[in-house]
Amino acid sequence: MAKQTYLALDTEMVWDEHLYEAHRSIDQKSHRHAVAVKKIMAASVFEFSIDTEGRIETGTLASWTEHDWGDERAVIEQLFDFLRAHSETPVLTFGGLATDVPVLLLGSMAHGLALPPQLVDQPGRRGPRPHLDLALQLKGGGRTWSHLSQVLLRMGVPDELVSAKPGVAQPSSAAGWKSLRDHVELDCLLLALAKIAWLVAQGFDGLRFQAAAIGLVAGFIRRRPEHAMVPILADYSVELQSEIADHFEIGCRVRLMST
Repeated sequence: MAKQTYLALDTEMVWDEHLYEAHRSIDQKSHRHAVAVKKIMAASVFEFSIDTEGRIETGTLASWTEHDWGDERAVIEQLFDFLRAHSETPVLTFGGLATDVPVLLLGSMAHGLALPPQLVDQPGRRGPRPHLDLALQLKGGGRTWSHLSQVLLRMGVPDELVSAKPGVAQPSSAAGWKSLRDHVELDCLLLALAKIAWLVAQGFDGLRFQAAAIGLVAGFIRRRPEHAMVPILADYSVELQSEIADHFEIGCRVRLMST
């Protein structure tokens, strides 16, 4: 049965103080938050699919950090190799066109790496988009941008999961790098949840948020049973199941009253 597959992508970056000071020596008005002084220290991808009846299937959950691979170049190489191996699958980001993609492009230029097909600029491109920026889709033709954390809270995602969303500093211990890996992987799951909610709003046939979210969370936990957020994710899944049961019970009562 036909299905749509996405690669939810998230990266974690760190300010490079040497680059910042070099920029400052050239331009004293150089902004600290300039994209050019950011470097990639971790990345993650979560694969998920939706078939024509709204059923969810989860695939690979992959992540790479400097701690495991040595440096920025190695992290970017691993990410790009993964994306090339899934070249027919579109990449999904939140605000990626403004941040993730430019920093990855700068990293590619710095290290002499070729971008994967999903991230190559293709003026006049026809056919399916290889990169979907959910932040841009939410903005539409308006002027208002929403932060992913705001969107998730509006969707009813538990505060404990959303509070773990903001960026983190570069770790200084193995335990810190483990937390960073958990962080970037969780961000991919949260992005996938937001995409599902957006598709439901667009009228995707057969797709129901609670059931789809349960599938995403279950797939994530199966692949990362040691993840720090598993207890909270499990509670969230139970909450979603209760919502489905409540809706079913209300529906049954309405039908009985109408007969």
